[in-house]
Amino acid sequence: MYIPRIRRINDVLTEIKKQDPETDLTWKLVKRLIKDKRLTAMKFGNSWLINLDEFYGYFRAGGRK
Repeated sequence: MYIPRIRRINDVLTEIKKQDPETDLTWKLVKRLIKDKRLTAMKFGNSWLINLDEFYGYFRAGGRK
């Protein structure tokens, strides 16, 4: 059974920065990907939630959905 790893944008960036401290990914870039509908996201309170696996998949595919 697949259980999606849903994370807030800040948590996604924290995890990425643990793996690559010199990454250029920013909160604004992730928000832009959501706005452009390149990433699926849902609003919960004041936070945007995204599927971490979809996030990795987006970049693994070279930025194509």
